[in-house]
Amino acid sequence: MKFTALVAAFLAPAVAMAALTNRATLANRAALANEAIPAVANDVPVKSESLVHIMASKQGQLTVKLNYATKLTNKDWLGKSDPYVELWLEKDHKQRSKDGKGLNPVFNQAFTFYVRSGQSKLYVRVVDKDTFSDDKIGEATISLDEVFNTGNVGARDYKLPKWFGLRNNGYVNLELQFVEDRS
Repeated sequence: MKFTALVAAFLAPAVAMAALTNRATLANRAALANEAIPAVANDVPVKSESLVHIMASKQGQLTVKLNYATKLTNKDWLGKSDPYVELWLEKDHKQRSKDGKGLNPVFNQAFTFYVRSGQSKLYVRVVDKDTFSDDKIGEATISLDEVFNTGNVGARDYKLPKWFGLRNNGYVNLELQFVEDRS
């Protein structure tokens, strides 16, 4: 990629925001002057990812079923791998699985979290337990938007990325269920 293309890609969000701001200013001026708003040829469509997610304001109970992990990277030089999984919505409130055995452990454990307004991601970390210090195998960040919408996401493998996602350290299989507070 050429340097100019890289700079253009980097500046695109700022240019889009400036165009939207200019369009809003034109709209305000036209409304004040009781004029029609002229069409602007270079309107930039706004992606839904840049809007505030309505889903993030949901509150309720999230149940995560940790089924198994597969193809985990071996972090032990000697001995067997004994991985465990940490799950959290906030770093201060982690939940931990039992220790698994080998590089394809079966956990079959359920964890319950209370989702507060503004929480929209589940963090998962797979760690190999060692005597002196544990070795991180991999991490995944899972958006909760789908489970907020549907109430249930069936068993699915989530990649534990490595090297900017070009490789991975294995997979963790989870099921998600969300029950929204109606009060």
